Amino acid sequence: MKVPVSAAMVGRRPTAGYTLIEVIVAVTVFAFLAAGAYIALDGLSRAAMDHRERSVEFGHLQTALARLDGDLRQLVTRSVRGPDGRHEPALSGERIRLAGTRAGWANPASQRRGTLQRFSWQFSQNELQRSSWPVTDRVPATEAWNETLLEGVAQVEFRYRDRQGRWRDEWPSGEDEMARLPVAIEVTLESDRFGRLRRLVVLQ
Repeated sequence: MKVPVSAAMVGRRPTAGYTLIEVIVAVTVFAFLAAGAYIALDGLSRAAMDHRERSVEFGHLQTALARLDGDLRQLVTRSVRGPDGRHEPALSGERIRLAGTRAGWANPASQRRGTLQRFSWQFSQNELQRSSWPVTDRVPATEAWNETLLEGVAQVEFRYRDRQGRWRDEWPSGEDEMARLPVAIEVTLESDRFGRLRRLVVLQ
């Protein structure tokens, strides 16, 4: 029995397809392109994340320095009584810490307290810390409010300029300076991320 053959089937060639080698080459090229795109996107993502973290850390640095600057500019010449009953100077400063009394302590809740606040700043364990007390003249039971304002700090140094223009590592140095403030205070802060920063606050 003969199968009829139409005229359209006469002379038709088999349809050509992709060879295995061509498929492997195409897949390899696509894989390289995909890997390159992934590396580029990963790099952009890491750069954006690093920029975001840097911005957050820089914001913390600015906040800490602004609060320190505010405390120093609001210093008042009022000596206080410490927990042991002895008088403390208006400003007690060393190389890595200082304590003083500031004015302008906001009272939004209208509490029964004054507008003066005793505070201290200190460098400890790679951190810049601030402490404050609810009263200026403290007793042994008075609890401090402690805050860590900045982490990743390599060093913090305070210096104090007297009326003769000399820079000192401590304040006060005599009885005549117990209720007196220095002319200026220099703050040098070395951050692990932002390097060395210097702040000069003129008080008089």
